[in-house]
Amino acid sequence: MPTDRHVSPLRVVVAVAAMVAVMLLVAALGEWVIIPSSALRELDEGSASRAVALLADHDGLAEAARVWSDLSGPWVVHPIVAIAAGALVLRRRITARAGVVVMAIGLVGWALGAVAKEIVERPRPAQAVLEVGSFSYPSGHATNIALGAVLLIALARAAERAWIRWGTALLALLAVILTAADRILLGVHYVTDVAMGLGFGAAAATLALACLPLRPNSAKP
Repeated sequence: MPTDRHVSPLRVVVAVAAMVAVMLLVAALGEWVIIPSSALRELDEGSASRAVALLADHDGLAEAARVWSDLSGPWVVHPIVAIAAGALVLRRRITARAGVVVMAIGLVGWALGAVAKEIVERPRPAQAVLEVGSFSYPSGHATNIALGAVLLIALARAAERAWIRWGTALLALLAVILTAADRILLGVHYVTDVAMGLGFGAAAATLALACLPLRPNSAKP
């Protein structure tokens, strides 16, 4: 097995630059393509109205959506990634450095998503069921669930058992789907907010891991 190499400053700079470039691209697409488009605006507003109307007719679904909103936020996603990384470090499947790299990628992606919101400054849908203080584009929940999914799947590759690797991938994808639907049903995001949030989170994490690849711990038993 290859050993975990020293993380060179150049690799770190390239990884951060790649994540920033993706964030700027997402912000530019929102500012100059998505929001000005009348066709996409019609899609966004129509889907938001229909989603909120559906939720209004089903009290149980509305409550479940609110609960999932709390469980799928970045304040839950990133601690789960940290716990998974820590468990693999303790079992000597990855090095402590690799664990720190994974957590850093997630936190940087979270911060960049917040920056993109401030750049675009898109208001939330008027139909929103919940009151949320930040801007709408891109969706923070979607960004962070995608970040977390990619990072957890990458971490799971170091697990000893195949069922853990496959189970992690399936649960991560299920969480992504549920979170995307949840943000739209609650009316707190437009479809394009969610789509671009998922795209940004997945792309940012994938590019960062390509620059800072996780390597198994050569000292594992």
